Amino acid sequence: MSWRWWATTLLSCATALGCAALPTLTERPEQYHLYRAARIAPTLEERLRAADRYLHEVPGGPHTRQLRNWFGPTEEKYFLSGFNRLANLYAYEAALPRGPHIEDVKSRIAALELKRARRVTTQTDEDARIVATQARLADADSKRRAFVATFKDWTARLIKINTFGQPTSELGDETIFAFRLSEPRGSCQGDSCKKLLQLSYDVPGERELMARAALLEIQLDLDRGLLQRARLAGPELWTRLAEALSLRPLPSPTPEERADSVNRALMLVRALLEPALPAGECPDTPTAPPIVLERTCRGLRARMSAAPSAADDDSLEIAPASP
Repeated sequence: MSWRWWATTLLSCATALGCAALPTLTERPEQYHLYRAARIAPTLEERLRAADRYLHEVPGGPHTRQLRNWFGPTEEKYFLSGFNRLANLYAYEAALPRGPHIEDVKSRIAALELKRARRVTTQTDEDARIVATQARLADADSKRRAFVATFKDWTARLIKINTFGQPTSELGDETIFAFRLSEPRGSCQGDSCKKLLQLSYDVPGERELMARAALLEIQLDLDRGLLQRARLAGPELWTRLAEALSLRPLPSPTPEERADSVNRALMLVRALLEPALPAGECPDTPTAPPIVLERTCRGLRARMSAAPSAADDDSLEIAPASP
């Protein structure tokens, strides 16, 4: 061991705050460097690693007792402080692969990784449920809108009819296509032509979506082949429309709920009649049940009826105005 190494070591110890002892005459430089790292390395992990190596590699060294007295409680505290933190446990495993608690650390890492994997799986399942629920809600909204749109479209077609008293072949091309060629196709028997639509939709219940269905019949009444009146009808049609508009299921409506449903449907029908039969020009005619709205002008009469019982159909009828 050269005198230059001794001089360098003495100078370092004189200027380094953590230098607690000088190397002995029998201590190898690499052993002293381990001891020194255990005292002044910049991170706790590095100091623990150096101390652990010294205790394993220099069991009877001049600094063994000092390092063992420091290492024992420090390692214990370090292990306990990271018991619930994966990052700390992995740091322990990297720093002290032969540490006193290495088996406990490995076991704890496995337990926390399993817990994290389950949490990820649970979150993934929850995300999938949320996506599925959003898809069902979007589908339900689409079907409700389709039901209401179908009613609006057929009302618009019927109030545009200007060929009463003529064969159905004189109807507008779009109306003929919608009635006779789009599925399900309408058909005629004698002086009655009918097209029956079954429209399904969902309405939010207390905890889940409730499946609902509405029947909408488009009927053209003829007299010796000539069109006399057009009609939209269906069992509890106004209640079904109110369900779709209010997002509230009404499987067995009370009289108050039924009246509210009719009023809600009445507002919709008034708005749909406005282009052909504007209220400013065509005031409502006084009515009595089951008729809830009648408007006559411009050669047409629109009549909305609310059936007194579920056995009868709600209806909207368009016909020529009486002379």
